[in-house]
Amino acid sequence: MREVHGIAILVSPWKFDTAGQSALDALVPRQSQGKASQDMNIFGTEFDYEKRLNKLRGMMAEKNLDCMIVHNFTNQHYYGGHYQHWPWYPLSHTHITESPLLLFRDHDPIFMAAFITMNAVREGTWIKDVRIVDLGDSRSANVAVARVLKERGLEKGRIGFEEKCCTASTYKNLATELPDAELVPAGDMLFIARMVKEPAEIELIRKSITIAESAIEAAKAAAKPGVSEMDVQFAMELEMKRLGAIREIETMCQSGKRTANYRAFAAEWKKIEEGDLVTIDLGCIYLGYGCDVARTWVVGEPKPEYRKIAEDLYATYDKFMDYCRAGKQFGDVFDHIRGEMAAKGYQPDKSKFPCQQFTIHGIGLGPFHDFPHPTHRDTVFEPGMVLSFQPAMRHNDFSIRFEDNILVTEDGLELLSTNPHDLI
Repeated sequence: MREVHGIAILVSPWKFDTAGQSALDALVPRQSQGKASQDMNIFGTEFDYEKRLNKLRGMMAEKNLDCMIVHNFTNQHYYGGHYQHWPWYPLSHTHITESPLLLFRDHDPIFMAAFITMNAVREGTWIKDVRIVDLGDSRSANVAVARVLKERGLEKGRIGFEEKCCTASTYKNLATELPDAELVPAGDMLFIARMVKEPAEIELIRKSITIAESAIEAAKAAAKPGVSEMDVQFAMELEMKRLGAIREIETMCQSGKRTANYRAFAAEWKKIEEGDLVTIDLGCIYLGYGCDVARTWVVGEPKPEYRKIAEDLYATYDKFMDYCRAGKQFGDVFDHIRGEMAAKGYQPDKSKFPCQQFTIHGIGLGPFHDFPHPTHRDTVFEPGMVLSFQPAMRHNDFSIRFEDNILVTEDGLELLSTNPHDLI
């Protein structure tokens, strides 16, 4: 236990002692501690996993898939409840890190686990059938997977896999163990099935954003002349942990010319100076769900050039909020905003400065981005989707950007990240 900002906290980011809880509850109410059920996961959050699985099974039937082999840990959490020790697979690919989840169209699901993680998987999942992959004569998880598929009579079946997560060695081993099966790339289907968020998911995202906004205020307070970028980054991450969240894969802070890096960690050697642009970009994970928020401001008086660019970006943001609606296609909205920025003099041609660098993507289960995604331009926006929109301008020696999170509703858009973005 230690004291941070006057609040006593435990080392674990998920639990707090009672002395500090009242202050935290004022910002982020605690999850209710209901009775344990097969639909509760390690975070104590409850979802209708049967409904989720049935929706996916309908999509599998349309694609004539007999089974989906799920490796991505966010998809494992969404469909199976267990939150893997990330990011073991695929970044650290050994016989003990590959724990595929098998989702069948016509059979109950099976969670495969290494002996070292079997108790954690059994604790975290609602799925009753958890099997150990590295016992007996199983040389790898893929041998165990092949054995299960043969048990189910699917050795010649159509088996879906996540082509953007599954490693080449996993694919090769699966093809070797299942020579008569058809391995079908179908990973995006898992994300598309969960694009529209459930009410409970939206509430968790709201709480994540609330924590992120407190971290933004901590960063703004810390970013003084002479302070290192790393100290600002640390202030954000400490605030997120103080309020019960963990950082996404990266929290970013850049100042001055380093804002031209666009995506980069903070530097210990770079001290903030009077007149510097400061950009922060952060996401925090609260009970498995995340956000993605960015802000840029100036320490001191901004240059006229900075003001002009910022005003153009704020205007572009307003155009997005007016134009994007349920029923519109992703590609149409994307092209409309691209045209708005080009009309202001920020061309999409990345070989010429200044150029535009805006993004639209989904958020939800962290880390990183969720669907809807720019790779699926034909996606139609629906109520319940949660988006990130980031208008940005890149110059040769600086950039300016900000990012807000937005809920698509029946009659428009609801801004979820509410602290000011017009800081220049």
